[in-house]
Amino acid sequence: MTETQVVHHHLKDKQRKPLDEDSLRQLALYYVGRYATSSKKLSEYLKRKINQSGWIGTAPPDIYAIISYCINLGYINDPLFAEMKYNAFKRRGYGKIRVKSALKAAGIDEKIIDSLTENNDSAMETALHYAKKRHLGPFYEKEDRDDIKIKRRHFAAMARAGHSADVIARIFKINIEDLES
Repeated sequence: MTETQVVHHHLKDKQRKPLDEDSLRQLALYYVGRYATSSKKLSEYLKRKINQSGWIGTAPPDIYAIISYCINLGYINDPLFAEMKYNAFKRRGYGKIRVKSALKAAGIDEKIIDSLTENNDSAMETALHYAKKRHLGPFYEKEDRDDIKIKRRHFAAMARAGHSADVIARIFKINIEDLES
């Protein structure tokens, strides 16, 4: 066994110290200082840390008080987090379905999600951006463009990116020459 293997072996065996209220609050502050997060993600992180390390104390940990503390300090802002994530997904060309799913998984309230995704004008724009970036549909430049297998593969890729079937169909009907002029 080499020296580095011995060090790594001892790190795995090392027992973590059980957490108390102060150490849990410090973990929360470190986490929100390092990552943009939602209240649900912070809650899951703290629960995971408690499960890994254990808990010292007679009363159960008050995770929601710690989350409220972080919200009051301005470190957690779910609507702002949702808007940031929405814009990042939009820049990448992801569709409404994929964006809604990701925001819901992050614990964002349904009303906030609906207010961000209600604008249908950007659906064609983001789908067009995605198709152009990934060379799908009318932007596929090889000679086998009209092959049904290729079209199905491109359609499936756009569907996985969260675009609706009607938007994908409209993108596939676009003539590139019309766009360039």
